[in-house]
Amino acid sequence: MTSKIIAAVAAVVGISLAAAACTEAPTSSQVMTAGEIRAELSPGRAQHPAPPGGAAKPRPITGARFDGRRTFGPGCGILHRGGPGSATALATAPVAAALGQSPALTELAHAIQRAGLTRTLNAARALTVFAPDNAAFDALGAGNLQALLATRPDLVRVLKFYVVAGRAAPAELARRHVVTAVAGTKLYLYRSGRSLGVNNATVTCGNVQTSNATVYVVDRMIIPGS
Repeated sequence: MTSKIIAAVAAVVGISLAAAACTEAPTSSQVMTAGEIRAELSPGRAQHPAPPGGAAKPRPITGARFDGRRTFGPGCGILHRGGPGSATALATAPVAAALGQSPALTELAHAIQRAGLTRTLNAARALTVFAPDNAAFDALGAGNLQALLATRPDLVRVLKFYVVAGRAAPAELARRHVVTAVAGTKLYLYRSGRSLGVNNATVTCGNVQTSNATVYVVDRMIIPGS
């Protein structure tokens, strides 16, 4: 059964989707009440999130031209031109170590460390990782984030929402439309402008290579459907 903390994370994401056009993101002090959690997760709500911002039905990504040799997306400025945090440096490091090199992904790297998954991820042979950036973690609100980081079983489960076994190149994602995370949950892929959408999130920098993973940085926490 989904724990209260994971439910709270899901509810925060649900609120940001439903009200994106007319409200601001949750404040740093927001923690969901039990009533709000039940309302957001009631059976009448859709199981799979809508596209970001309440946009129209997204176009399928079949035929999308993502160059498998390059990164893509508007947020690839997070990659340094040289040294630690550059595309060259990340490509030689295992995924958990590589994430820790990017200033935009320090919250995720910290969460992986707190969950005790650093060694497991670094030792994996081939992974695809959808990596929430720091802003995505901050949008949860300080209370929810602190509770999540303090509860290892929930943190492990949430992080497994973002990891897919095997490397998936952009062209493969364009063909498949749906991938299954190691948590057993589904991630739904679609065109988002010139970039790639994943459930309620947008890939801001995709096809980032590490020594054992292909990383797609996303701008929101993803709570996928089962």
